[in-house]
Order: sequence, then structure tokens, then C-alpha cells
Amino acid sequence: MRISIFNLNNKNTYKDEYYKIIKILNSKCILYDKETYTYFDFVDSHLFHHWKYRKTFLDCSSYMEFIGVSNNKKLTEDAFLNFLEFILNIQLLLESIKKYKSIIFTDKANSILFHNIPLIIESMGYQQINIDDKIYLLKQDLIYDDLLDLVPNDLYELITSYNLIENSGIKMKRIILNKIYNIMLNDIDKYKAYNNSIFISIKTVVTKMGIIGDIDKKYINLTNYKLRKYYDYCHELMTYLIKTEYIIKYKNEIKDE
Repeated sequence: MRISIFNLNNKNTYKDEYYKIIKILNSKCILYDKETYTYFDFVDSHLFHHWKYRKTFLDCSSYMEFIGVSNNKKLTEDAFLNFLEFILNIQLLLESIKKYKSIIFTDKANSILFHNIPLIIESMGYQQINIDDKIYLLKQDLIYDDLLDLVPNDLYELITSYNLIENSGIKMKRIILNKIYNIMLNDIDKYKAYNNSIFISIKTVVTKMGIIGDIDKKYINLTNYKLRKYYDYCHELMTYLIKTEYIIKYKNEIKDE
């Protein structure tokens, strides 16, 4: 019986994929300001010094050796995942700097960066998690506590982190909303005084819709799409109450002038 092309499996190993990626990224694959660059030459010249997570490394080569990827090291699966995570984070940085929106990738580089790498990550059983201005590659079946360790504890970092989560990140949204809610509970009387009905709405989402404990039977049939929508509403309400303290402060300062 014939197997359709859509059901054929790619037999490439992670090493095959690595050398395919490296070959393209080491070619002149970027056009910027009428100059052509290899991917890593461009990053070294324009980006790497902007990346605050580079530790004390000064270029891509030394950083990749640090994460386990270099010509004189045997490539491991962990090192390959480190490499993919590095590329994803550099792309995230690149997309955040407006003046570099004019760069042009060759078709092969575009294919590697925006098609192949996401497919490789998925095929290896990993998922991309965005937290603040960082991307992590984590197992698709990771447990709640694994994610919890990655989330900041500062209230304002949590609010910002939530805004950076991709729409599909329902698990991470639950974790962040849970943390924000627990921080708010420390000043529950203050937030209730600002607007008790809003606090009750927040509490309903948190305690009835799977953020703390199981989903209440009243909401058990909600789709993930609908749950994410309620979570986003909850986040907006939380942000409003948290900002209220400063709004009142600013209003009183203007009144005192």
C-alpha cells in the first residue's frame, strides 16, 4: 500500500538538522543596509552586544562554545537544543529593534528560521515558552512546577510577563494569574476598597476556572479559547486594581498643587 507524502517521516537526526542549519547560517544569508552578512557576522556586528543575557561573552562563537556547540566538541542533543534556544532568542531581540526590520533574509535562511526550526522543536517533543524577553525550550509534557520555577515573583514583572505570553500558553497564564492573585491577597482589603465588584470578578475566574484547583462544574464545558479569553479579562481587571493605587496618588498630588 502506498504511503502518502504527507505521512512520510523525516529520518534526519538532530545532528543532520544542526549541520543543515549551520550551513545556511554560515552563508551570506542576510542583506542589510546594502551589505551582505552571514547570520553570525550580522549578530556579532549589530546585535550581540545588545543582548543582556550574553553574560560576559563578546561574540557568537564564544557563546556557542559555552552552550556546547563548537567544531571541537561532540554535539549532544542538549547542546543542539541550547543552540536552537539561542537562535530563537536572537531572533526575538532582532524583532524588538525597529531599525533592523529592513533586513532581508535569503529564501533558505527564511525557511530555516521560520519553518524548519519550529518543526524540529515540535518533532523533538519540545515547546517554546516566552517569559519576559526570553524564550525557553521545554518538554511538551512538563509539569506545572517546572514552569512555576521560571516565573518571576515581582508583581510588575508578572504583569509584564503575562502580556508577552503567546495565545496558546494557557498553562503559563494560569501560573502567572495565580501568582498575581496570591500577591493581591496580602492586601485584600485595599483592593476590595478600590472596587469590590471587580475583585469578586477576579476571584470568580481564579477560583472557578482552573487557575486555583479544578474548573468548577459550571464552567467545565468552556473551550480553551474561551478560558484564555476569561484569563485575559482577569489580567486586565487585576492590572486596573493594581494601578488604582497610583491613580489615586497622582490625583491627590494634582489636587494638592
